[in-house]
Amino acid sequence: MTTTPLTAPPTVAAYLDRIGVAPGPPDGALLARIVRAHLATIPFENLDPFTHTEPPVDGAGVAAKLVHGRRGGWCFEHNLLLHDVLKDLGYRVTPLLGRVRLGLDDDAPATVRTHRLTLVETGEGAVLADVGFGGTVPPAPMRLVEGIVQPTAHADYRFVRDGAGAWVLQRRGSAGWLAQYVVDLAPVPDADYAMGSWYLVHHPDSGFRNGLTAAYTADDHRATLDGNRYTVRRPDGRTERRELGSPAQVRGVLEDAFGIDTGAITGLEDRIRAAHFG
Repeated sequence: MTTTPLTAPPTVAAYLDRIGVAPGPPDGALLARIVRAHLATIPFENLDPFTHTEPPVDGAGVAAKLVHGRRGGWCFEHNLLLHDVLKDLGYRVTPLLGRVRLGLDDDAPATVRTHRLTLVETGEGAVLADVGFGGTVPPAPMRLVEGIVQPTAHADYRFVRDGAGAWVLQRRGSAGWLAQYVVDLAPVPDADYAMGSWYLVHHPDSGFRNGLTAAYTADDHRATLDGNRYTVRRPDGRTERRELGSPAQVRGVLEDAFGIDTGAITGLEDRIRAAHFG
């Protein structure tokens, strides 16, 4: 494994400064710090697809939005950014695509491969790093080991294998183990990510197109916004819920609680009103 470059590329330096992490050797400890800080700093949000705007699908466009701008994004943006930064820091990385299973029964038909994440090789073994799965994202890199429970501050996770040999990430909730997504380890070309992004922006049944969502994960809480419902969950089980009464209040929470600059998003309050106050 290589060592961290003495002078990091400008985007990497700006990213590490944005999330408040000092560079170091590309090992498991640095990766865990990066994932933890990224999730607490750069929010998950779908304001571009929600307002029918094409989000960036290239590294420069994503960095301009998530690193240099005060915005968040969805998995295609978060995990592209993470992939590129980790590669520049000296990690061996492989981009992957998974099928989301959250909220589905085990026997539900296969879903489209629309969740981006990254396989990372560290000195401690292979892990999956994911900073783009919203309110139930694993808050740490997950070791790619079958059947081992991996505790985090917010939930326990584990990998199992399905009948085809793919890896299934599960999270333990009040109803037991629930599948988050299914992923194989085949590398995916950039064209497939662009197609997945386009599909979720334009398909009439896409939840990202039809409803507003935002989330971030800090050490002591997770915050989520689902339409006009704002929720904060604590690791000890305490939950605070608030229903927002107007599009202006929703916009205010996006700005104040999630740190999102909404000033350049044309027609946002009208879109919120149509989708969640109609």
